[in-house]
Amino acid sequence: MAKHMKVAVGVSLLAGVFGVLLLAASGIISSQEARILGIVYVCIMLWATQIVPGYIVSLTFFFLAVTLTTVPVAEIFSGFASSAFWLVFSGGVIGFALKESGLSRRLGTILAGLIGRSYLRALFAFAVISFALSLVMPSTFGRIAILVPIAAGYCSVAGLDGSRRGRDGILLLVIVGSFELAGAVLPANLPNIIMAGVLEQSLGLHLSFSEYLYTFFPAGVLARGAVLVGTSFLMFADTVSAEPLQSKPTSLSREERRVSVLLLATLGFWFTDSLHHIAPGWVGLGFSLAYLLTSHADKMVAFGNGQKMDLLWFIAAIIGLTALVRHVDLTPLAALGEGGWAQNPLVSYIVLVAVSIVICFVVTSNAAPALFTPFAANLLADSSFLRMGLLSQVMGYSTTFLAYQSPPILFGGELAGLSRSVVAKYCLVTGCLGLLIVVPINAAWWWLIGLL
Repeated sequence: MAKHMKVAVGVSLLAGVFGVLLLAASGIISSQEARILGIVYVCIMLWATQIVPGYIVSLTFFFLAVTLTTVPVAEIFSGFASSAFWLVFSGGVIGFALKESGLSRRLGTILAGLIGRSYLRALFAFAVISFALSLVMPSTFGRIAILVPIAAGYCSVAGLDGSRRGRDGILLLVIVGSFELAGAVLPANLPNIIMAGVLEQSLGLHLSFSEYLYTFFPAGVLARGAVLVGTSFLMFADTVSAEPLQSKPTSLSREERRVSVLLLATLGFWFTDSLHHIAPGWVGLGFSLAYLLTSHADKMVAFGNGQKMDLLWFIAAIIGLTALVRHVDLTPLAALGEGGWAQNPLVSYIVLVAVSIVICFVVTSNAAPALFTPFAANLLADSSFLRMGLLSQVMGYSTTFLAYQSPPILFGGELAGLSRSVVAKYCLVTGCLGLLIVVPINAAWWWLIGLL
């Protein structure tokens, strides 16, 4: 089976590269654009199929982008200077600190006492927690870094540790929910922030917190939350241990107090980012330095040995890939609207959601708004439902089919120690259900409120 998979991927790679060469030979795209599209296609295929180790693909991207294109090196390697890159690094430190100090298990014990012994209730509780935290914490990476160790601590206390199916279901709900449910909260994730910034700067369209939440809450939170909970329950149904839970927790240890102080300070800076304007990544880096510099040498060595460098390489490479795609002229895509469908609001909604999903396959959810927004704005410039068309992208980039489309989900899977095949299956199922359930419910809600 693996051999057949490699053959199929090899044929697809050759076919894709040949297609790009034909476009260049016919003059539809320039030679520079052909090289860029070839690099993007090859890297996306290899990341998605995982037939080659991820760090090899990332390093290959850097090599090909630098040697075969004229894109400035600073843009290609811009990922290493981004806040997202350092959020991933600091997220690993936060998860390590919570686990090593025992705080994750302590918080898990408290949750176990509140949730009780129902697996379905546990899934519902973690879905609510994932959404609630998005209301006050602007970083998806940060939310995942905090919630995954706590969820793992709960699983350990509730008898769902080790290889139990129920553990996978809860952790996947927390990871995917932290990203997808936050799509309904304007400042809660990077794609939302980028979209809001582009809309304001280029079109003068301002989005308010309350109006945005009202627009997306029924489908983006209630329906999508039900999809995530239902999928976790059906795919990973399990029973919570009937062993008695610890009723009288002991006092905090010195290590727990130290980590608690550092974490509370970090959360304080994250919650007040609108006041001090320090990017979440730099706040996380500050926590990392404070924790590692005040830790015993053995813990620093243990963290270094467990650090997953391939994920960091991926984040840097995918940001560089996004910068690369910006050097491709996408105006020919405007011809898609010549068929007249752009004059029908419902058809426009369906097509634009599909376009947003396709863009996420190419440049991931973080970069999708920067490419989608000008495309939709040009397509619907003279229509009465421009606002609807622009906001439809949220349904697209909040529906994840493959983990690499959303770097936070990929990060969460690595942090939780989940197999990539399990993460892939969960994303594929929830993505398909989101397309079949959440997207239509959102259309119905927008029709009721007069947006569609």
